[in-house]
This record gives sequence, C-alpha cells and structure tokens, in this order.
Amino acid sequence: MGRASARKRLRQNSAAPSYFGAKGALGESIWSQLVLALVALMLLATSLGLCAFSVGPTLYDWSRMRHWQPVPAQVESVRLHKGGTARGGSYYTAVVRYRYQAEGLQYTGTRAAVDASGDGWRSFHQQLADRLHNAQRTGTPVQVWVDPQDPAESVVDRSLRVGPLVLNLGIAGLAGGAGLVLSAMVRALWRERRRHNRRQVGAKNAG
Repeated sequence: MGRASARKRLRQNSAAPSYFGAKGALGESIWSQLVLALVALMLLATSLGLCAFSVGPTLYDWSRMRHWQPVPAQVESVRLHKGGTARGGSYYTAVVRYRYQAEGLQYTGTRAAVDASGDGWRSFHQQLADRLHNAQRTGTPVQVWVDPQDPAESVVDRSLRVGPLVLNLGIAGLAGGAGLVLSAMVRALWRERRRHNRRQVGAKNAG
C-alpha cells in the first residue's frame, strides 16, 4: 500500500510545473523560462541604455550649457540631415558649421543643439536649419553659446526640448517596468521548478 501511494505521488509530481496553473501554459518548460529571461534582459538593457546614452547626457549637457556665454558667429554651411534608425524609422538633425571668436582666438563650431545625435522631431531641426541658412545667405551673425572654460566647445541652440526627453523617459520606464515584471516571473518559475525537483527526489526516495 505504501509503495502504491509513493508511485501515485511520483506520477502526480512528474508533471512539469506551470506558473499559470494550467498544463501547457507558458513557463512549463525550461526553454520558455530561458526565453522569458532573455526578453527581460533585453528590456532592462533598453531602459538602461536610454538613460545612460540619451536622457542622462542630454540633461548633463543642458545643465552645464546654462552657464555658457553668448558669442556672435558666422554660418559657413548648414543642411538638414535625415537618417534611418534600426527600427525602420527616421531621425533628423541640423548639420552646421560656423566660426566665432572667443578670447581673441578663432574657433569653428559644428554643434547645433544640445542633443547632437538628432531625433524624430523634424519640425525643430527644420526650423533651426532654415534659420541658420537664412543667416548664411544674408551674412547675418547668429548667436551661439560658448563654454567660458573651454572656448572650443559651443552650441547654437541650448534649449532643453521636453518632448524628446519625456518620450525617452517614457520608453525607458515602460521597458524597465516590463523587464522587472518578467524577471520576477522568471524567478518564480525557477523556484517552482526547484521545488518540483525536490518533490520528485523525495518521492523516489520514499519508493
């Protein structure tokens, strides 16, 4: 009778564990758990990457640019650049070259905005490129902002653009939150699988 009960328990425990409580549900196999873990890592990496390479540097540069000094500059060339993203989208940036004088020396600048890498807001970059193009055509000086500690560093538009910043923060928050949820699910699945394996070992020893 004891051996029959042990065999019954072994058959009951031999079914693979399921996080969702239904046989065949996601999380039943080790491969599905590995896929979930990989997706979680990708989401967390996306969130950290946006914060480390986009949001963070933009806020840092904007903060230090607030103390830069205005200097007149002559625009030598300007154009609106359109590029493609890995996801099939487009990004825009004003590509400019200007010269200015600071502390008695001549410098050349190429930075148009705080975020020099560009983004999907075409209207901002188009308006900036048009303004600089008009200044180049008429020979009118434009105001640029120069770092008093390092006059070789300058920018045309030092404004903090809330739209792209909020978008990147939102994407980072959603990706990070989803990654944390999936990570919690994976940990729960792995704990359930370990308990399942211990029950199997206990049932075999009882048999």
